Amino acid sequence: MERLAHMLSSPAGRRILVVGLARSGRAAALVLAARGARVVATDRRAALEGLEPLRAAGVELALGADRPELTAAAELVVLSPGVPLAAPVPRAALAAGVPVLGELELGARLCGLPLLAVTGTNGKSTTTALCAHLLARAGLAPFLGGNIGRPLCDLLLLPEAERRACRWAVVEVSSYQLEHLSAPAALAPRVAVWLNLTPDHLERHGSLETYAAMKRRLLEGQDARAAAVVFRDDPVVSRAAEGLACRVRGFGHAPAHLAADDALIIQERRQGRRLELGALGLRLELGNPRLAGAHNAENAAAAVLAVLEAGADPACLQAGLDDFPGLPHRIEPVRELQGVRWVNDSKGTNVDATLKSLGAFEVPVVLIAGGLGKGTGYLALREAVRQRVRHLILLGQDAPRLEAELAGCAPTHRVADLAAAVALARRLAEPGQVVLLSPACASFDMFRDFEQRGEVFAELVRALPEGA
Repeated sequence: MERLAHMLSSPAGRRILVVGLARSGRAAALVLAARGARVVATDRRAALEGLEPLRAAGVELALGADRPELTAAAELVVLSPGVPLAAPVPRAALAAGVPVLGELELGARLCGLPLLAVTGTNGKSTTTALCAHLLARAGLAPFLGGNIGRPLCDLLLLPEAERRACRWAVVEVSSYQLEHLSAPAALAPRVAVWLNLTPDHLERHGSLETYAAMKRRLLEGQDARAAAVVFRDDPVVSRAAEGLACRVRGFGHAPAHLAADDALIIQERRQGRRLELGALGLRLELGNPRLAGAHNAENAAAAVLAVLEAGADPACLQAGLDDFPGLPHRIEPVRELQGVRWVNDSKGTNVDATLKSLGAFEVPVVLIAGGLGKGTGYLALREAVRQRVRHLILLGQDAPRLEAELAGCAPTHRVADLAAAVALARRLAEPGQVVLLSPACASFDMFRDFEQRGEVFAELVRALPEGA
């Protein structure tokens, strides 16, 4: 750790290899080059666009194949999140004793700001964005980034005045990024949030236990001055919070788990949901439709506790909850057409996310699902589909498995693509119902990412004619 800290404190002249040239890798390469490092950047893809800024910064490019031989000259290897440690280049670096870390840790070590970091299987992006929104409302200007789309290293590339105005770095953190820590406790956020844990990314981590261990790394580097915010209703998360050096604050629906004064309780009410924090006598109403559903109440509770730990004025919180605009592709209203609401939840890339999204609606749903499966199966969806779904429209690589495992729960229709799914949903949906795109699958069999899938869905829906 001391060797790494010394290297990053004075990177000029150091030979540093950056692996993976998506957004995170490019930002890391530019930051290191700006500090005088001799940067080589590699990607197995040969055809990449937009590399001119890297060339202009003096970054040497090695494209088109895995290049483990490049580690022989490297003093440090920096990974993009999509590059697993088992890939040829990081594997060669680790075997040779070359330090390896991810772009997130690099940005955290260099940015000089306190870190508010959010992880979990579902709800990370909404909670992270809400934390940033609430901090901004409280006058604690945040930088928002991480796995939510903007690399943390981008903070270091901002104009100086803009960078100096930031008081917090608010980041969404994935298990992939936590896998890349130079040591399990290498990240030390001032405030850490762990929302939940359900099976996901098992194709990379191998087991649920390993996946949980990756998530816990977010909290392991915190000391007594830091705080961890955890979902007490999730037994895995609650158990994992035991034995930490930091202060632990809990939230949840079940009062039995939340006896301490520093716990925030989600109360169900006829008019909606309310958050109550006994220690401050704080009561906050959740009436914003972009925070609908029990899962968004959990996201809001986590965000409120986190920003309070970051020093936000409690008086600013209600207004911040009320005017939070939400995020694209997360239970995003697209259109109402002849009494039918169309909702884009393309970020529902696993079973638990789709379960939560279905739970946000009290009216019948026409569900569009399917895509690239994650190997976890769909049996957990059966009861929710039986209760809430009037028609199930399936597409993509895992459509046959979805159809088999959800057989008998709702009338099922197979289609070739998203355009056909939207056209069929238009014919099937009745006034008062919702057409929900929440695939329970990744998008990569048919789309670049979930954002593109959601954008295509929204375009198709907006293009539907008003007439029957």
